[in-house]
Amino acid sequence: MLDGGQADVASDIVVDAPADAPAPADAASLACRRPLAVERVEDLGAFSLPSSAVLSRDGVSSGAFRGRIVWTFGDAFLTRTNPIDGSSVLSATAGWSTPAAPLALDEPTDDAGFPQQLIPYTADELRLNRADALNGWALWPGAAIDTGGPSLLVLFQRIKRTNGSGFDSVAVGTARLPPDATLAARDPRDLFTHDPDAGVPTLYGAGGVSVIDGVAYFFACANVGFLNQGCRVGRVPVARADDRSAFEFFDGAGWGRDLRRAAVVIEHVGGGVSVSRNPHLGCYLSVTGALLRSAMVLRAAGRLEGPWGPEAAGVTIAATPDGGVLPAVEDGFDYLFQEHPALRSADGRQVVVSYSRPLGNFRGEVRLARITLR
Repeated sequence: MLDGGQADVASDIVVDAPADAPAPADAASLACRRPLAVERVEDLGAFSLPSSAVLSRDGVSSGAFRGRIVWTFGDAFLTRTNPIDGSSVLSATAGWSTPAAPLALDEPTDDAGFPQQLIPYTADELRLNRADALNGWALWPGAAIDTGGPSLLVLFQRIKRTNGSGFDSVAVGTARLPPDATLAARDPRDLFTHDPDAGVPTLYGAGGVSVIDGVAYFFACANVGFLNQGCRVGRVPVARADDRSAFEFFDGAGWGRDLRRAAVVIEHVGGGVSVSRNPHLGCYLSVTGALLRSAMVLRAAGRLEGPWGPEAAGVTIAATPDGGVLPAVEDGFDYLFQEHPALRSADGRQVVVSYSRPLGNFRGEVRLARITLR
């Protein structure tokens, strides 16, 4: 069991199963050994901050490596300007922990309390950030993948800021992170770039990455209708996860090399998606956020490519005001729900998810929750 130094107390959770929802044995879950149902949700607590120099941070992904887990965080808002680019934000940081105590991070800082910038900036990015950080660059990290080599492959998005509130993802890049390190070596080449003329999303990995049986599945998500975000999927052997030429994409019937033919495999997604093959269910489990509300959605399917069905085909977990998974400020939504398979129980009945929780005024936290399936 996990021991993150937090009380193992169940949150007051509402498991939302609409009256008109399909039965558990619908087309999306016919191959499952058991129907998808939730017995209990427990709040495991929040990740601590590395020092008083960090006000808050959001967004977390993880990767297991040699018995340890690395956690990659997005924006860290600071109490004072940092020595790297002179801004009040570090856009990528990381810490390491163990599966037994995932919240107990090993996250070194400098003498002033600043953690490392996980993905180093290029000289041009630094120059622009130092001149005008509100219109500069952010490097948002994502999945960390064990490719079988001496270091982890870390994905990140290159984000162009506009006036401090516009964030445009222009590419997905890669970097290599040695064991227990918090500073990666960046590959100068982008793995995927935004192509506005492609007619479909091209930033695979920005919507999440799932590694199953030696294959890495990269998701690309975008609006596909009114209040509807859908995700497409590409796959690649884990050992070649940084090789663009090795990818193929699901077109609705099979896998091919042309990403312009990729089909939407899951819809009604708030943020990205994580997928695992769950031994308790005997099929695939997806974890996403709900649209425009503080809730996570679990869905089951016999194949990773689906069909997954709409939100109503799964289980939506929302919270009462006293619960652990809920908005902390008015009009604020929890976001970036993601499962972390390294923390799943051996039988798959218990899964652990992370999510970002806004607290207002540039404050927020990243929390873990354990879900016990029925």
